[in-house]
Amino acid sequence: MNLKQNLYNLLYSFGLNVKLVKPDNNLWLTNLGIETVLDIGANDGDYARRISQILPEARIYSFEPIPSCYQQLLEKTKSLKITTFPFALGEKEEQLSINVSAHSPSSSLLGMASLHEEMFEGSGYVKSEIITVKRLDDIANQLNLSKKYLVKIDVQGFEDKVIKGGFETIRHASVIVIETSFQELYKGQMLFGEIHDLLQSLGFRFGGNLSQAKFWKDGSFLYADSVFFNRSLESEK
Repeated sequence: MNLKQNLYNLLYSFGLNVKLVKPDNNLWLTNLGIETVLDIGANDGDYARRISQILPEARIYSFEPIPSCYQQLLEKTKSLKITTFPFALGEKEEQLSINVSAHSPSSSLLGMASLHEEMFEGSGYVKSEIITVKRLDDIANQLNLSKKYLVKIDVQGFEDKVIKGGFETIRHASVIVIETSFQELYKGQMLFGEIHDLLQSLGFRFGGNLSQAKFWKDGSFLYADSVFFNRSLESEK
């Protein structure tokens, strides 16, 4: 294990998820003219804060179902143009038990695979909580969606359920930023290829990865923040 990975693991044990990448040039994103951001799987508001720096005029809608994380989200995003919702998004409206990790970003509605626990020591589940799940398409009329909006999905293996419950809303997004896995980190999750095909069926093309993580043991690829662009909106340029 190299020095960078040792440092990463140490910071992760203290609840800090630091991505080992160079600072991003976000001109590609600002040039899209995004006016609204759907932040699905907001956790404590880290993404909302980062995207507001890149797109300061954009309205953000953040979704976070875990009560403790939701309270942190409220506290840390007070100064932003943001509306928050204390529930998860999925394929249907229901009440589900979510597995809460010792490291909150690893919490999931799915069981944790052994590879995840091996990769991120100390990230095991510590409790479960009952949360509300709603369909994005059912609540979209509560959102003031502009013509150009970004959908960010980071829901620890539940990505396909979010997409299936939001087909009509997601298919009109300009761009999607979604965490995809190349190996099973959560039991039964869709991997990159299946997510790619699902989004392609909605009219999106894969544009690349903002960042990706490797397994320190063998260098194999684990997951990435993948970007998909709406083909129909690109053709309007």
